[in-house]
Amino acid sequence: MKRLIFLSFFLSQFAFSQEQIVKSVLLDSVTITGVKDGFNVDEFIHYVKTDTTFYMAFKHLRYYTHKYESELNIFNKKGKTIGILKKCGTHYSDSEKAWVVNDSIYDEGKIFRRNGKYKYYTPEAFDEVFFPTDTIGVSLKMSEGKNDGESQNMRDAKTIGFSVGDDDTEQKKGGMSVKLAVFDISMQQYYDYKIDTINYKGRDCYTFTVDVKKDLSKKDLGEALIRKIVSYFDKENFNVIYREYIFSYRYWLIDLDMQVIVNMDYFNGKHIPTDIYYKGFWNVVFFKPERVELKLKLMDYKVD
Repeated sequence: MKRLIFLSFFLSQFAFSQEQIVKSVLLDSVTITGVKDGFNVDEFIHYVKTDTTFYMAFKHLRYYTHKYESELNIFNKKGKTIGILKKCGTHYSDSEKAWVVNDSIYDEGKIFRRNGKYKYYTPEAFDEVFFPTDTIGVSLKMSEGKNDGESQNMRDAKTIGFSVGDDDTEQKKGGMSVKLAVFDISMQQYYDYKIDTINYKGRDCYTFTVDVKKDLSKKDLGEALIRKIVSYFDKENFNVIYREYIFSYRYWLIDLDMQVIVNMDYFNGKHIPTDIYYKGFWNVVFFKPERVELKLKLMDYKVD
């Protein structure tokens, strides 16, 4: 009985949250015309929240053999480049296991310690995501359970990156999980939501933007960890072909600013990432501040 009551409460709250968002969504003139032709704003927002195409595209990234080129730059507080790391190589996959072979690695400046390990956390984190040192298992199966082989940071990164408005992170400090829930009733006071249309690289797309309100006080701005999310949905199939995140987080001894841009495309009918851009700053007590920019190009996918 308790479970039934809880489920009823959850569904009613979800429905109310959806209704409130729909009332505040701004529509451009083209989309308004679409509404008259059967475009349903409520269904569209629900689709944004439950979208799996972005996640599946990244599963394709690991599942299919492809080539990559990356450039990582580390900056000091004045914006001067103090370290450069470039890689190019091949991500191989046999549909069960995947492994990475670097054809060339170039580094300059303050990247590695004398023992060969990274001096900074950020390049280590990117290696875990894109350039694993060990063979990893791959699958196209959508899994909701935890992977014991993944770190907490990896699992939380997947939650933040693949599930817009999801607050199910393991890291809870400073109310981080709640502040990720941009669709939650308690968070809607900080955001504007907008549906628009755009022709992006020759494709007609719907755009959905979650943007922090421009007239927020400094205190309220501190509640909005996510400052902006922009998604472009291919009108033909609703696949995400562009997504941008902007984060800003301040809590006691932690400062974080981050921008991530991902471009998608199709290869032999498969939806895949082609370009990833990251620019971030984080400062945690007892660690040196890190200012890093990463450009990653993914190409020549081998898709049967």
